[in-house]
Parts: sequence; structure tokens; C-alpha cells
Amino acid sequence: MRKKRGKEIEPHEVFLDNLAQKKEEEYGASKKRMEVSLSPVVLKSFSFLLIFFFLLLFGRSLQLQIIDDDRFSALAARNMSSVSSAQLLRGVIYDRNRSQLVYNSPQYDLYFRSRSISSEEKRAIAEISRALEREPEKILRQITESETTTVVIERDLDHETLVKLQAMQVEDLPGFFVSSSIGREYVSGNAFSHLIGYIGKVDREMLRKNPGKYTIHDYVGKMGVESFYEDVLTRAGTKMKVERDAAGNIISSEEIKEESTGKNVVLTIDARLQEITEEKIREKLEETGAKSAAVVALDPNTGEVLAMVSKPAFDNNLFKRGVESSVLQELFTNDSGVFVNRVISAGYPTGSIIKPLLAVAALEEEIVSPEKQIYSPGYITIPNPWNPSEPTIFRDYQAHGWRDMREAIGVSSNVYFYAIGGGYEDQEGLGSARIRHYLNLFGWEEKTGIDLPGEKDGFIPSPEWKKETLNDIWRIGDTYNLSIGQGYLTTTPMQVARSYAALVNGGRLLTPRVLKEVVDDEGKTIIKEETEVVREDFVSPQNLEIVKEGMHMATTMGTARSLQALPVKSGAKTGTSQTSVPGVNNNWVAAFAPYDDPEIVITSIIEGVEGVTPVATHLTRDILLEYYKDEDQE
Repeated sequence: MRKKRGKEIEPHEVFLDNLAQKKEEEYGASKKRMEVSLSPVVLKSFSFLLIFFFLLLFGRSLQLQIIDDDRFSALAARNMSSVSSAQLLRGVIYDRNRSQLVYNSPQYDLYFRSRSISSEEKRAIAEISRALEREPEKILRQITESETTTVVIERDLDHETLVKLQAMQVEDLPGFFVSSSIGREYVSGNAFSHLIGYIGKVDREMLRKNPGKYTIHDYVGKMGVESFYEDVLTRAGTKMKVERDAAGNIISSEEIKEESTGKNVVLTIDARLQEITEEKIREKLEETGAKSAAVVALDPNTGEVLAMVSKPAFDNNLFKRGVESSVLQELFTNDSGVFVNRVISAGYPTGSIIKPLLAVAALEEEIVSPEKQIYSPGYITIPNPWNPSEPTIFRDYQAHGWRDMREAIGVSSNVYFYAIGGGYEDQEGLGSARIRHYLNLFGWEEKTGIDLPGEKDGFIPSPEWKKETLNDIWRIGDTYNLSIGQGYLTTTPMQVARSYAALVNGGRLLTPRVLKEVVDDEGKTIIKEETEVVREDFVSPQNLEIVKEGMHMATTMGTARSLQALPVKSGAKTGTSQTSVPGVNNNWVAAFAPYDDPEIVITSIIEGVEGVTPVATHLTRDILLEYYKDEDQE
């Protein structure tokens, strides 16, 4: 027998070798392949590694199951449960007499939550679409186009739809659930829409600026008081801890309440006056065929806004009811400017509203005495040096004859104000620089600082502006136009109202405001607003009294005689500013009452009025008649 390394080869080994060789030949295996046995060293090394890996696995298992049990149990619990914030609660809003203007009302919203839509969920969408009376394709598109895994399918469900969803056991439908939230209910939505505003879904910018405060499902103030006082009105919301199984089904839920100091807002607005104003504007627009108007009423002694209405308006409750997107789209694309608060965000030439301020400036500069009379034949003529046969004519709306300052304010003589504004014959004029200076003292070019978003600056033209912008020189005609509130001048109704408050309160220019105080849920005052004086003592009280007398004459023998119907003595100045359409004007009035101790200044403008007619004065009369009727009844 053969020997290999001193070891005999057994007979059965020879048999197995022969069998293996036959199998290799049978299957065509390589005849050259040789079998090599493992050496003891390799075998020991392999055994050692096997034992090592077994011990490593055992140790890791021991760590996960015993040593780190608490930590991983917590992580598992975190994976199974999630904490979501309910919509943030908001403070309510009252008028100055503590009449509630905004309520928090419960609403129910239908949600869909899923990372991908299964066939079962598609069947559920079909069922839901029947209850909502909507096309399933639209709901599916609403889900697939959402940037989040939780989608609001329908907000503020009505009672009938809730019953339908309850009958089909909506919570058992995969992906769908109903959640309660808090909506806003606005009293007299059309009357308060621009003033109070509305709430809408939080945008990315606000989420970025307020990390942790809002969720993507929260609603925030979008206009008016709701927007400006967002930080005051917003309270901490409740949080809901929801535990789910691996399939996403709710196992349990727990409400987590967060402590918050309730902050409610009391406005300076008189709700009854606001509603009267909205009603009278609507009636006047229907009567005249005009489409747009704005009215603001101030307390001239404090700067408090008593009423503020802009037309056209919208019902801010639409944003709570979950109306069809097409309705909201129509509102947002409407070219009539339904979302523009014309009181603070629209600029107009003022027309003759400017004249009392020009009179104050002339008296302050001592270029004319109040008793001096200036003759108005109905126009003034300026020679044309290039063509003497064609002089430039600046017209009055009628011949007024000889008028002193008080009478000129009362009858609104253009010729008188051409003369003291730009100069004529022997009468020295203020000139554009001094006119601009005094208009700025009364705040016509600066924002008033009212506590509402979207306020616009006024604009007073100058020779420098005209040269730079229009590449043209300033002419005497530009000064004449500025003197009667025409041309390039623009200002807002709020700026006019504030300047008239200064005219009748002794010369104190105030910051208008709509916030009176902030109160808690028990009605206790947290913050009380104070009157803010921007400037005072910048004009003589005696000169203001002369101008005030002229404004009273407007109600007795001039352009605002319809105000004699009021139960109190008053003063006013009317104005008509031209538009780009010939024969169509914007009609103004600024009025105050009572004359001896003014408590209200009201400025009104109606846009697009055909001809020269005192419709704004009639509107103001109707508002004040109702206002004083209510005061008498109280």
C-alpha cells in the first residue's frame, strides 16, 4: 500500500476516490482537480472566528434587550405616537362699547392622511366624494398635489354632511378622519371687512419667521386688525397626542393643554356708526350709479377712529365657510379693487378740500388779512408771452364777486385761492414751496401711522420732482392747480381727516388709531392706548378759528348747506377732483360737529360721479343724522 506522510491509506478511501473520479468523468468535471484537506491551523482559526461572532451577536442582543431597553422603548413609543397642534385659538374683538364683533365658533374639518394612496384608499375617496357631492377625481388631485401628507379635504362641514360622514363611519375609512377646529364668525361682515380683515392659511414666510409657533394647518390674520394685531390675538393652541399602530390606525388620543394669557382687543370703533355708514354708502352708490366710496370718522380730540368703511367690500365670513375656490378666485381677480381699503390705501387729488389749509398758510405767512376781499369774475387770465392773443385762462365754477377769506372758504372761490396760492395782480402768492411746507405740517405727504396694514403715502408735487420725473419746468399753472387741489397732488381720506382734526382741535396733529385697549377674558384692561401727538403749536389758534368760521359759512350760505339739517351746528368743506374721464369727478366732503366743541370729524369721498353734485355732502348728512338720532335716544 502507498503511504502519505507516514499514514496508511485505508481501503474505503481508495473506494471513495474511485467513486469520485467516476462521477467527475460522468459529469465532465476536470480531471485535473485535486482534493486538499484543511490543515489543523485553518480549522482552529475558523472555529475561533465562529465563536467570536457568536459572542458578539449575543452581547449586542443583551445590550438591545436589557441594557438599552428603556431608551429603545421610548423611541418605539415616539414612533407610535405623534403630537399635533390644534388650530391656534384667537382672542375676540369688541367695539368701543364692548359689543362683540368677532366670535370663535367651533367647526369640523375633513382630513386625509397618507404617504401613498392605496387601492383601499381610492375606494374610500369614492365613498367620501358621494357624501361631499364632489367628483372623486378632484379630491384625488387635491391629495396628490398637496405638499404635505395631511390634506384638508373640506373645511367647516355643515350639519348635513357631518351626518352623512358619521353614517358611513368615516373614521373607519382608510386615510380619512374628521377633526374639530376653531373658526371666526364676523358680525356684519361687509361693514367691517376692510377694518377687521379675515384669517387665512399661514404662509411659508410666517412659518419661517415664527419657528414652533405655527403649524402648516394654522390660520393667521391676513388683513386689517386680524393682521396688525396677530401677536396680540393669537394664543397658544391645544396639542393632541395621538398613538397609532404600525398600520396607522389610532389606538388612543390625549389632549395636552398649554397655558396662555387670553388677549382680546377692544377697538375705538362705534359698531352702530360703522353699520350706519356702510348702509348709507350702499344706498348712495345705488342712487348715483357710482361703484366706489370711502368714509372715515375720527374723534378729533383723541385720534380714535369711530368708523371706517370702504366700498366695494367683501364678506369676510366667506373665508371661514370653505366656499368654492372659484368664488374666492373671482374676488381676488376682480379689477374693482375689492380688497383695497380706500380710506388708507388709495390716493386722490383733493379738489377744494385743500382750501382751508391754504387759508391757514396764508394767514400764518401774513400775505393776506382775513378781511381783504378778492374779486372773482369767474376766471383769471394769464398772458401768453409767446402768443398774446391766446392768454391762459384758469376758471372758477362761477363768478363769486368780491369775497373775503371766510366767504371764499364758504363758497369755495377758485379765484381767491389762485390769488393767495400762486399770486395774482397785487396779491402775493404762497408759491409751491410754502404750500408744500404747510401741507406737510398737516401730514399730507407722510403716512398717518394708523395701526392697520397697507397704508399709503400722500404725494405733493414740486418743481424738482417735475423736472426730474417729467423733464419739464414748473409753471405758474402748476401752482394754481395745486392751490385748488388738482394736478399731481394725491392724498388719502385718512390723511385729510387727520388734517381736519388738527384744524378744529386747536392745532394738534394726532396719530389715528383703531385700538382702544387690550383686555383679558374677564374684561380687565391689560394695555390701554393713549393719544399720540405728532406735533402741536405749529399754527396760531386765532388763525385756525378764522378758517373754522369759514367752514361754518359753507354750511349756512355755501357748498355744504345740506348740513343745516343736522340737529347741531357744524362746519365743512366740499371738494370736486377731476378724473381722466371728462365730466366724471370724485366728490369730497370733510365735515365736523358740533361746531363749538367738535367731537367728530368725518371725511367722505365718492368716486366716479357724473357732473358736479354734492353727493358726498348728502351722504355725510345722512350718516350724521342717524348718528345724532341714536345719541338723542341714549
